[in-house]
Amino acid sequence: MKRITIKVVLAGISAIFIVAVMSKPQHLAAIEKFRVAFKYDKPATCYDPVNISFATEYDFLENIYSTLVEYSPKGELVGSVAESFEWVGSEAHFRIRPDLFTIDGQRIDANDVELSFKRLFILGGTTHGDLKEVVCPNQELKSLSDECAGMQVRNGGRTFVLILKDKSVFLFPMLVSIDFAIIPKDSMDKVTFKIKDYKNTSGPYFVSKDSSIGQIELSANPNHFHYSEKIPQKVVFVPSGRTDKLESLRLFSENKVDFITTTDSVPPDVIMDYFNKHKEDAELHATHALDTFMLIFTKRGMGIFSEKDRFTIGKEFRQIFQRRYLKKQGYEAAEQIFPAFGGGGLSEDQLYQIKSKMASADNDAVKKKNITVWNVNITNDFESTEDEYKSIFPTVKFEKPGEIPGRVDYAAEKLSEPDFYLIRTDMGFQEDINLLSYYLGSDFFFLPKGGAKQWLRKYIATQDKEKRLQLLRELHFQTLSNAAIIPLAKTPYTALVRKPWKFNMSKFHANDPIWRISQK
Repeated sequence: MKRITIKVVLAGISAIFIVAVMSKPQHLAAIEKFRVAFKYDKPATCYDPVNISFATEYDFLENIYSTLVEYSPKGELVGSVAESFEWVGSEAHFRIRPDLFTIDGQRIDANDVELSFKRLFILGGTTHGDLKEVVCPNQELKSLSDECAGMQVRNGGRTFVLILKDKSVFLFPMLVSIDFAIIPKDSMDKVTFKIKDYKNTSGPYFVSKDSSIGQIELSANPNHFHYSEKIPQKVVFVPSGRTDKLESLRLFSENKVDFITTTDSVPPDVIMDYFNKHKEDAELHATHALDTFMLIFTKRGMGIFSEKDRFTIGKEFRQIFQRRYLKKQGYEAAEQIFPAFGGGGLSEDQLYQIKSKMASADNDAVKKKNITVWNVNITNDFESTEDEYKSIFPTVKFEKPGEIPGRVDYAAEKLSEPDFYLIRTDMGFQEDINLLSYYLGSDFFFLPKGGAKQWLRKYIATQDKEKRLQLLRELHFQTLSNAAIIPLAKTPYTALVRKPWKFNMSKFHANDPIWRISQK
């Protein structure tokens, strides 16, 4: 309790009163601003749905923008900006919510959807599915006024329609990706197509205060369908983990942040260990084991090293990696790219063939060759194990350029292509066309040159689910049996939140929608 002095002047007579005021408990003071540990330190103007390379960017954007449809925490496809969606023949109809407004009262309707998609087609930035190829094939859009025959606004802006040649089981799931965010028409520049207003957005939050060093503040939009008084009303991003990989957890323990996201640098075993010791103060969120650690050969590596060479390298790297990390909580061995429950899992016979190839791989000659490896984001403490790999491969050279092979212009960036790279990435595959499109665009799978688009078209066009899954399993098998990819291990994605906050997030996806965190 604290006391304040108030001086009151009434009818020329002054009086002084001492008033007792209850100070807010510390936990309530923290709730006023929900503090999020965040790996990026850049302003909101650097984020754009057409330019997503890393999960942290996705996390930020999915909180300020909404898509036509979304997944529920149980993994069900449900309406978002569209209150309902359905097929009418080969037309996909989306009935837009009539009561969705930005914080300044601008109504969001089907016209905003159409212009958002046109902007996406013009800038051509999506990595999670090519909608333009479906609705505007062989057509180059240059301005927002250009017509796209496959998109229409009907019923005075209440209905948005995509016109396809045939129904596609992948259309609705594809539109879940934040690449297809709905940007209010007045928030984008009609000439440059840049987002000019991050205050009026379509998501549960809007940018109420930008920051050149990443200390961005978001505020909840009461006009949004996900709004509740129980969700965080004011969100503050606290840049952390850029140099000190455990900084977020230290800030959490010091009550300087309230939320550590699934995309943070703190390893899952460290998060789990902290939670086990602080259950009275924290809540843990853990997905299924979707976070997969892999060794992936580049085009250069596939050309230089034979299949036996690649299996030899993969075998040694896997053994060293697993010897170190399988002792830690949350880590388990990975033999496949896709989880078995996702539909793309291999048969026992296929797994046996791959294991046999790896078991017999032992080429001493390749161990003496010069090898260049990019450590994209494999683990925080990987550098401490480099000597173990060098004891097997004396001339191996580890680099950490901060780029992803397959998505980098080597000449422009003045970089030399590595032989292979080490990466951890989301493989939560449930016939997820967005992830599949993303990885096919990264030269991720074993396919003939130029075969990625052709394979994807065939996959999308296959209506029979079992036949589609057979295509996927064959792609999966060819990738592993040719040693293009060597799975190393997998873990859940983990997150921490400070009590009294509670999680209501999906175990099937590695996203961090802050509006799925609330108080009871």
